[in-house]
Amino acid sequence: MVISDAGIFNTYEKLLPKELQAMPDIQKQLSMVKHGEGGLSIFVGLNGTKEELGLKASNYWIFAENNFDELMEKYMNEEREKASKKIPLLFVASPSAKDPSWEERSPGKSTLSLVSFAKYSWFEEWKDGKVTNRGADYKELKQAFINSALDVVMDVFPKITRDKIEYVDAGTPITNTHYIGAPKGEIYGVDHGIARFSPELNATIRPQTPLKNLYLTGQDVFLCGFAGSLAGALSCGSVILNRNLHLDSFVLAMKTKYINKKLKDE
Repeated sequence: MVISDAGIFNTYEKLLPKELQAMPDIQKQLSMVKHGEGGLSIFVGLNGTKEELGLKASNYWIFAENNFDELMEKYMNEEREKASKKIPLLFVASPSAKDPSWEERSPGKSTLSLVSFAKYSWFEEWKDGKVTNRGADYKELKQAFINSALDVVMDVFPKITRDKIEYVDAGTPITNTHYIGAPKGEIYGVDHGIARFSPELNATIRPQTPLKNLYLTGQDVFLCGFAGSLAGALSCGSVILNRNLHLDSFVLAMKTKYINKKLKDE
């Protein structure tokens, strides 16, 4: 029995022999999905405590406009030089502010993690270069995206200024391909357009594959992100064990809540 968390594209197009890739049922599933957009990750080291920098143990989703669909479409269809000048959507979190032991281990310092999207094609010409040494042009383009993201951060968090930034680096879609094997630099698996949630697709792409004893798990059989990966694993386990693990987890949570309340009352 083989359980693959490598994603549907890697599993079917890279791990299967050619003759199995060509199976009509395999090709049908591949035709129903497309690659998600590439991920852009930026890591920032700051001089200052969370109090000094105004950081909280919260997640922030920052958008330049309210119409997310139009915002994404316009951004992803821009030429890379123009797109790099203004990142219109950004996820911001401070791992250090969420860590109760951080101040003890790294006094006077803080960190930020920034996540956005970027097209794989914007960076594709450097895909065969050496990691951490892809050339000056690549670094220049990467730095343009970094500067754009930092402008957003400093606007939302006015206590963070340029002189507080001690370290910054970014991972582009081709970085994701190198480190996590994402074919097009995607960090959330297959695309999450409306088609992803059609009844036909959900009835077709499941943990069970057209090949006996090969199962899919993770994001591509449920939803994106950590919670989606976990739910995909529960779905895959349910199929293999022939029992509803989603229901099991719900019942376990209710039992745990009941026992904890009873112990507290006692």
